[in-house]
Amino acid sequence: MVFLAFCCLTLSCDGFISHWHRAERRNPILKRQENVVFSSQLRRKAAPFAALYATSVDSAKSDRFRAIASNKTSIDRECIFTIQDAKYNLTAWANAHPGGVNILRKFHGKNATKAFHAAGHSGEALRMLESFRITGSTNDTEKATSVENAVLIQPTTSRWKKKLISAEDPQWIHKTLGIYALLHFVFRLAQLMFGRDPAAGFGTNLGRGTSIFSMVSLIPHLLLSCSSLIFDTVPRERVVGKPMIWKENRWHSIFFGSRSILCAAFAWLSYRMQHAGPWRSISIVGTCLCVLLTMVGADVATEKLRPSQNDSTVATLPFWDGCSDQAQRRIKKFYAFSQFSATSTCLLCANPAWPFSLLFPIQFSSFLLTLCRKGLISAKAWHIGYAGSLLLPFLVGVRVILHLRSVTFIFGLLITSMVLFQLRCLGVNKYLLWTPMMIARVLIGDRLIPFDMW
Repeated sequence: MVFLAFCCLTLSCDGFISHWHRAERRNPILKRQENVVFSSQLRRKAAPFAALYATSVDSAKSDRFRAIASNKTSIDRECIFTIQDAKYNLTAWANAHPGGVNILRKFHGKNATKAFHAAGHSGEALRMLESFRITGSTNDTEKATSVENAVLIQPTTSRWKKKLISAEDPQWIHKTLGIYALLHFVFRLAQLMFGRDPAAGFGTNLGRGTSIFSMVSLIPHLLLSCSSLIFDTVPRERVVGKPMIWKENRWHSIFFGSRSILCAAFAWLSYRMQHAGPWRSISIVGTCLCVLLTMVGADVATEKLRPSQNDSTVATLPFWDGCSDQAQRRIKKFYAFSQFSATSTCLLCANPAWPFSLLFPIQFSSFLLTLCRKGLISAKAWHIGYAGSLLLPFLVGVRVILHLRSVTFIFGLLITSMVLFQLRCLGVNKYLLWTPMMIARVLIGDRLIPFDMW
């Protein structure tokens, strides 16, 4: 129901905006005259507040969801190196290298044999490398003993096992935490949908009161996000052609994953202390601070790690071949709205299961990006998996409706998120949007939110 309501609202807004654009095209001269008068008045009145906007007027007018991912696989500077006495020119393909273009540039003009085989490339990658061989760089005998023989000495372990077991995590720390996280998500979802607890065991613990185990069970999720830093081969730049994990995305996952865990913890703390005045205030203020600090941390990561200002974590996502521009735009809008609604959900500080459900698409997406980077799934499979994981918080919303037996609260949350989302799409600074919401949440929020139902 919630998801259908969102779709209806999105289509309605799209229809209104399209009608407005058509009207503007029918009356260009009149519209231009109105714009001149309005713009001059607006510039005079809004000049003191110009610094509050993160984007320029031009970028505010543009539809960032129409942006497409770069498909340029070549680079401007040559990238030639030697592997087993043969020279290879990867200039035309460097941007599509799953390990990033910088690692290839590092070996330009050098012998990369040791590093190439240490990376554990598959037989498919070795055969692909042969297509970039520089003709005449080695004689026929050397050619027979170079890459082709390297294919033959590959281990006979299964493709999935070989690619999932990497030398960077010899103690299986990250993998063990990942298995725990997946099983924990299944356990909580079962409690949510088939148990008697709409808080998935975090709030009422199936009617027996809160348990400290609920919070302890979240610690491995936090460790899972942080343990991703042990992988040094994650490229800084986004790889062309497929959705693959990169450094900016990794830090965003750490920040937003930590936000979900801490917001769930504050909601649990409020219930644990029976919503007593001081503890309730601490939970709300702590939640708002988590949301604010997450925004700041994500912006710092973007500023430090994003190689190009033309990139966007959502707007320039690579899609599969054959996906139309219209379909890409709608999918990206759904991604962005789901992520935007996640902030509204965190600010509720009500049902602990809700911010916890936001953690699933964050960590599941990182796992899928890794599979895509290793060539185990396609770009289309990643989008299907990520879109499906984003539906989990909406599923929690349906469970909340069934528990409260009212759609007013959820519908109000959707409307608020939709309005804020449309303002953000128009270029309004996110801090200008969310700071008043946080202040209102602290001052008057509990008068509108049924926080004591969990």
